Amino acid sequence: MPAILDLPAEQALAFELAAIASAEQLIRRLHADRYRAVQRARELATDVVGVTASSTARDRDMATRSFVAELATTLGQHEASAARLVAEAERLTGPRVATLDALDTGEVAPTQVRSVLELTRGAPAEVADAVERVALDAASAAAAEGVVSTNADVRRRMRRLRERLLPEPLVDRRARAAADRRVCVEAAPDGMAWLSLFLEAERAFAIERRLDVLAGREASDDHRTSAQRATDLAADLLLSGTLVDDAPTRDAVAGPTGAVQPRLNVTVPVLTLLGLDDEPADLEGYGPIDAETARIIAAHAPSMRRILMHPETGATLGYGREHYRAPADLDGFVRVRDGQCRFPGCNRRAERADLDHTTAWAHGGETCAANLAVLCRHHHRLKHEAGWRVALEANGIMRWTSPAGHVLRTHPERRFEPIGAGEGVGPPVTAPTPDTLNHPPHVTLTTPDPAPPPF
Repeated sequence: MPAILDLPAEQALAFELAAIASAEQLIRRLHADRYRAVQRARELATDVVGVTASSTARDRDMATRSFVAELATTLGQHEASAARLVAEAERLTGPRVATLDALDTGEVAPTQVRSVLELTRGAPAEVADAVERVALDAASAAAAEGVVSTNADVRRRMRRLRERLLPEPLVDRRARAAADRRVCVEAAPDGMAWLSLFLEAERAFAIERRLDVLAGREASDDHRTSAQRATDLAADLLLSGTLVDDAPTRDAVAGPTGAVQPRLNVTVPVLTLLGLDDEPADLEGYGPIDAETARIIAAHAPSMRRILMHPETGATLGYGREHYRAPADLDGFVRVRDGQCRFPGCNRRAERADLDHTTAWAHGGETCAANLAVLCRHHHRLKHEAGWRVALEANGIMRWTSPAGHVLRTHPERRFEPIGAGEGVGPPVTAPTPDTLNHPPHVTLTTPDPAPPPF
């Protein structure tokens, strides 16, 4: 570095740019090597679990799911990311190998590779090859002649060619794609979140236009920006079905979550709930929220459930061998304790998952908090059908062992320490005690609970 600093600025800049280009070439080659390694590992994983060409489609599918889970836990990624990597590796080492070779030589970047994979997916072989060739020709021209084409430029050319060559009418493809419409929520910092809708383009743009028109009706005492008004209007329409001009009226009409009363679990420290402290609460599926918001939610809650490991609560958390299905109080306790699926890296919320006997009922496992855990349906099946083994350790820790011998551990989201027999027995508690402060109540806004999922 000192030698570089001694050079004239123009030469030093040229040196740094060359170093950046060299590093980029290495990164692209490493990406290509990773794709090849993923495909080899997938083939080896099928050998480990004994899948052959004569295996059933179900066995092959379960082997793929198991490998995706193995890869996700190895890389510390969400399974959706690992599944995408596995699918990309299969295509790039197969029909799209020309793109992989271009990545290896540095002619295309990972973003361009993803564009090729996206715009060739589901297309007939001859159409996919032609669309891929657009990207590879652009990359070759850039390398040989210095013709600069951004990824956005190449994507537009690829899309135009794709639409011209695809034999299936666009109206049919759109109808099929519309079947995947959905709503997504993504947590953001500072008590915020992103709400996204994947839907037909004309509806999306019509919604945006309507919100713009509604937000343009400014009031003299409204100091919100146009973007803030549009966001508030969208929330008002979704939550209460009405348009409200100001925040006080909005709260009076519908409360903090609108006319809809969803099931929300918010763990609130007792002193925060009483207004004596401002320790953050915990919103299930999101994380910390400020004390004032927690108190507002609690004030509008149709019901409140305390989760206290204390005799005065009346909760029974163990049912031995008398019941296979967990009764409501035990079911609720385990879901609050675990928070989400207990498989490594999975963030499926507990309310949308199954309760599973860690030691199977058929093998003598009891229906109690110490032997129940939340598993989403996908990982519930992996545990029973794909060679993943699980064991319980102290403090609610679950130890998972993958088919390849990879050992991982998960912790419950909330720990509720048990209290010894006879402790706390006495008259009903009327004021906060050390026990209640250490074991915060669980405030629940409720709608009728759905039928319990199968075990």
